[in-house]
Amino acid sequence: MADEIPALGTDENKEYRFRQLHGKTLRFQVKAAHDCHVAFTTGAEETDPMVEVFIGGWEGAASAIRFKKADDLVKVDTPDIVTEAEYREFWIAVDHNEVRVGKGGEWEPLMQAPIPEPFEITHYGYSTGWGATGWWKFLNDRVLNTEDCLTYNFEPVYGDSISFSVACSNDAHLALASGPEETTPMYEIFIGGWENQHSAIRLNKDGKGDDMAKVETPDVVCTEEERKFLVSFRNGQIKVGYKDTDPFLEWTDPEPWKITHVGYCTGWGATGKWRLDI
Repeated sequence: MADEIPALGTDENKEYRFRQLHGKTLRFQVKAAHDCHVAFTTGAEETDPMVEVFIGGWEGAASAIRFKKADDLVKVDTPDIVTEAEYREFWIAVDHNEVRVGKGGEWEPLMQAPIPEPFEITHYGYSTGWGATGWWKFLNDRVLNTEDCLTYNFEPVYGDSISFSVACSNDAHLALASGPEETTPMYEIFIGGWENQHSAIRLNKDGKGDDMAKVETPDVVCTEEERKFLVSFRNGQIKVGYKDTDPFLEWTDPEPWKITHVGYCTGWGATGKWRLDI
């Protein structure tokens, strides 16, 4: 069960409102006639360098990625991509020194470009302008609650990493799948399993599950504290760790496949409180 996502309004003055970016992918819904702008920076203000993404610019006719307020790195025709009549969902991934922008539910980006001078992105800003006002909902604002039930809740994932926080007594489980349900093959990641003493990566394939890596992680999760983790899975290299530290668990699949969804759940006596940056 998820809390209602707060709606954040923007006026037509083109001034960015900045927030901290916790992961590598930003998912959001926006309702505006045109000119939905998102900036990625090194602080809570416009910085040099800076990447800007314009969705529905040029009176709603085109979208673009711009670097350092200079020339557009890429510009594509996107007529009627946004509307003031309804919310439409988008995602922006900023990883591996490139920017990819797509529509919710579509894994192929509508535009992408390498960042000419890579830099550490820590914040994002959002705005509307050129006569348009807007309403925004950022999906990373949701608080997701899980019961003591080993049934996964699935979300689309558009990048190749997941940043999240979870508070639970034990058994925070993730599934990496090729659809919005348990699939074959599927990776499972158990954080704080075995009474909060171990963590593991399991490969489910051909009707059976085998632990490919398992390590001791005593008290890795906690009910009283939302602890932050990072899971990455680029090219079959699965790495699990606390955010901003080295992984404590990893395994490489020699036969990787495309991951499009992540599932999350708790069980074995535990309930959980989650925040996902995917």
